[in-house]
Amino acid sequence: MTLSTTAQLTPAFSDDFGGGKLDTHKWAIATYQSPDSKPGINQGRYSTANVDLQQGLLCIRVSQKVVDGEVQSSGGAIISKDRFGFGTYEFEMRMSSTSPTPNGVGKPLTGAVSSGFLYYNKSETEIDLEFLGDQNRVWVTNWRNPDARTAPNVDDSRIKQTTKLLNKDFAAAFHTYTLVWEPERIRVFIDGALVTTHSQNVPQVPAYIILEHRGTNSGTWGGTATVGRDRYFYVRSVKFTPFPEKNK
Repeated sequence: MTLSTTAQLTPAFSDDFGGGKLDTHKWAIATYQSPDSKPGINQGRYSTANVDLQQGLLCIRVSQKVVDGEVQSSGGAIISKDRFGFGTYEFEMRMSSTSPTPNGVGKPLTGAVSSGFLYYNKSETEIDLEFLGDQNRVWVTNWRNPDARTAPNVDDSRIKQTTKLLNKDFAAAFHTYTLVWEPERIRVFIDGALVTTHSQNVPQVPAYIILEHRGTNSGTWGGTATVGRDRYFYVRSVKFTPFPEKNK
């Protein structure tokens, strides 16, 4: 199955990051501790210094160093100021690699995770397109946490569904990732071709769009740190198109 076009519909949200600086009417920059941080193992933070638009698109850098025996991982993330619901989301992204330029030669390395995803309130809604540098894979995961008062148990399969995708070019080239979120299912297309359909634990609450690149030092998620070798995540464009309203 291939993706039918929605080009005739007007996106409710879009950004091609071509203005040389971040549009702060649309986005906020994260400046807090990143996931996968553990005392004595990995001190991870999001920093404004790692968010750059000088190459005509969004670039988020990850760097890692060791201080007093602890890995310090510096990454970046931007978060939409508005929340969005059912519809079609399109991300044109080149996942985490060693290339300091958008079209240069680069490879994935262990110790970094790059992603475009939707998130709200302790995974009450979460839909991830998450690239793990150590695996050279994209994990497509949706979450529907029934108890929004507490963070979900990441190992609880009753509140999520996951598909793992392998493609040697995720970090080597740009691809268009299209996420079609409907009330009963989520479909994901890469470059117009359907790669997975999820119908379990489909979230129902509007969520923020997040683009992030973070450092890890783990044997189970993202891999152990690569110290002293920067990695780069590029995003050419993001857009959201709601489903057309049906005639009443």
